[in-house]
Amino acid sequence: MRSLARHWLAVLLAVSVSTVPPAQAGDSLVLGIFAYRDPAVMQARYQPLADYLDAQLPDTRVSLETLGLDAIERAISHRRVDLLMTNPSHYLLVRSRNSLTGALATQIRLAHGQEVSSLGGVIITRANRDDISELGDLKGQRVGIPGKRFLGGYQTQAYELQQAGLSPSRDIDTLELGSHDAVVSAVAAGRVDVGFVRTGVLESLAREGRIDLDRLKVVNAQQLSGFPYVISTRLYPEWPLMALPQVERAIVQRISSALFALTPDHEVAQAAGIAGFAPPMDYLPVEKLARQLRLPPFDQSPDVTWQDIWEQQRPYLLALLGALLIVLLLLAQLSRRNRKLKRQREQMRLAASVFDHTHEGIMITSPDGRIIAVNPAFTTITGYDRQDVIGHNANLLGLGRHEPAFFFDLWQALQENGYWFGEIWNRRKCGRDYAQRLTISAVRDDHGQVKRYVGLMEDITSVKAHQQELEYIAHYDALTGLPNRVLLADRIHQAMASARRHQHRLALVFIDLDGFKAVNDVHGHDMGDRLLVELSQRMQAALRESDTLGRLGGDEFVAVLGDLESTEACRVVLKRLLSVVATPMELNGVKLQVSASMGVAFSPPGQELDADQLLRHADQAMYRAKELGKNRYAYFEPELEDSGASLPEQAACDC
Repeated sequence: MRSLARHWLAVLLAVSVSTVPPAQAGDSLVLGIFAYRDPAVMQARYQPLADYLDAQLPDTRVSLETLGLDAIERAISHRRVDLLMTNPSHYLLVRSRNSLTGALATQIRLAHGQEVSSLGGVIITRANRDDISELGDLKGQRVGIPGKRFLGGYQTQAYELQQAGLSPSRDIDTLELGSHDAVVSAVAAGRVDVGFVRTGVLESLAREGRIDLDRLKVVNAQQLSGFPYVISTRLYPEWPLMALPQVERAIVQRISSALFALTPDHEVAQAAGIAGFAPPMDYLPVEKLARQLRLPPFDQSPDVTWQDIWEQQRPYLLALLGALLIVLLLLAQLSRRNRKLKRQREQMRLAASVFDHTHEGIMITSPDGRIIAVNPAFTTITGYDRQDVIGHNANLLGLGRHEPAFFFDLWQALQENGYWFGEIWNRRKCGRDYAQRLTISAVRDDHGQVKRYVGLMEDITSVKAHQQELEYIAHYDALTGLPNRVLLADRIHQAMASARRHQHRLALVFIDLDGFKAVNDVHGHDMGDRLLVELSQRMQAALRESDTLGRLGGDEFVAVLGDLESTEACRVVLKRLLSVVATPMELNGVKLQVSASMGVAFSPPGQELDADQLLRHADQAMYRAKELGKNRYAYFEPELEDSGASLPEQAACDC
C-alpha cells in the first residue's frame, strides 16, 4: 500500500512540474548527510542516492557531502548545502532557523526485507554487568554517547530516563565520543559502563563483523511488534529529507518525484540499505521530546513554572508537604475531637433537660436492679422521692399482681433483645394501684456487657379506665346493661360452636314485648325506659347462669339457651320468661302490665347454620306467636320455612 501511494504521488508530482522550465545548465546541488557513523561508511551508503538524483536532474549536478552536526550548521549558514537529510531533532532546529515549508520526504529503511519508517534508542552494557538491568540502575553510571544532539544516540534515552524519574543531567555521567561506533567500542572495552546508540547500529556492526553481540546486553529492552531492531525506547519517525530555501520550487518538486519513485528493489535503494522514501511523517512526537528535554530550538529559558520548581526541589517539597499534611491531619483530628466534645456537651445538656422536664418517668438501675437515678416525673407518677428509692431494688415498686412467669419472660426478653415493652401494674407510695406503660432498655459497654437498665414509664390508669368504658359502651346496652347486638352476635357464635363440639342442643329465643308502645304513649318514654330495665332484670333472673340475654334495641330481646338436653328443658325456661314478663309491676305509683311474644329456633345438630340464619328463624317464629294471640312462644320448624304453614307447637302463658 505504501509503495502504491508513493507511485501515484510521484506521477502527480511529475505531471505538476512538466510545465516548469528546467534548471539552467551549470546548476549544482549539494546533498548533505548527517554522519552519525564513520563518514566513510556514510559516504559509501548514500553516494548511490546522490548519483540517482543527479541522473534524475539532467541539467543539475548533484554531489554528496557527509558531515557532522557542527559542519552541517556551518555549511547551511554559508549556503553550501542545498538538500539535507539528518535526524528528526536536528531537522526541527534547521526548520526553526530557516524558512522551510517542511520535509520533502521521510526515509524508509530496509531491515531483513522489512520496511522500517521509525527509529529509536538502544541502551547497552556488557553482558556480565548483572547490576545493570533496568533504567533505575543507570543512576551514577558512566555513560558513553555519540553526542547530545543525536536523537537515537542520546535524546530518546534521556527522555526515557526523565519519564522514569531520573535526571539525565544529574543522575548519569555522560562522555561524548563522537559516533555510535565509538560508543559501542567503548562499552565493549569497558571504558564506560553504559552506551547509548540508535536502533540498527548494533545489527550493522554485527553484520560487518566488528562486534560480538553476545558480549553485550540491552537494558530496558522493549518488545515492539513488527520492529526488527533491538530497542530500549519509544519509536520516532525516521530521518526527513529537506530542501533549503535557495533551491527552486520546480527542482524541489522534481526531486520529490524522484524520491517517491524509488522502490525497494531499485539498485540505489539496495545500495543505501533503504526501501525508498514516503511522504513526510508526523514529527510531533520528536517536538514533544525536544520540548520536554529543553533541546534547541526549545531551549530558551521560559518562565519558571511550578513544574520546574517541583522537578528541582522535589525532595524538599515532598518533606514540606509531608509535614504540612501531618499538621493538617492533626488539626483536622483536633477539630473533629472538639466538635465531638461540643456535640457531646450539647447532647448531655439536652439529655439533662429531657431527663428533668419530660412527662415520662425515668428510672436508671444497675444490672442487679438497684436504682441509681430517677427524674421528677418518676416522683409524680409513683409518689416516691429520690431519697426514698436510690440504692433500693426496683421491686419495691411492685404490686404482686403479676405471676412469676410474667417477670421471667420480661428478663428473658431483656437478655435476648436488649429491651422490653409492655404494661404492668404497680403500687404508689400511698398504696393506690395504678397501670403503667413501661419500656426497659439495656445499655451495654463496648464489650457487650450490660452496664445499666433504663426504664421509661407512663401512668396509663385513666387510659385503661377509658378503654374499659369504651369497650363496655361498644358491647353493652346503655339502658339495661345487657349485651348489645355486637356482643350478642359473638355470644351466639360461641354458643353454636360449643353446641357443635359437645353435641348439645342450642335454642335462640327472640322476645318482643306486647303492649310496650301503649306504655310509651300513655306514660312517656321515661316510664317506658324504667319498664325495660325492670323487665331485663326479671328475665335475666329467670334464665340459667349459662344462658345469655341481650337487647337488640327498642322492646326486642334475644335469649341464648345453650346445653339443652331436651326440648322439655327449653320449655321450662320459656314458661318462666313468659311468667316474669307478664307479672304486673308498679313504678312511681303507676301499675303496669305487658306480655311477651317469643319465637324459638333450635340449632339443628350436624347442620351448618350461621348465627344470622338462626336469628332470622327465631324472628319468624316470634311473628307466628303474635299471630296466634301474643303472650306465648312458638317454635320454628325448618321444613315449614318456605311453605307458610302454621307452626305446629305454641304455648300461651296461663298467668
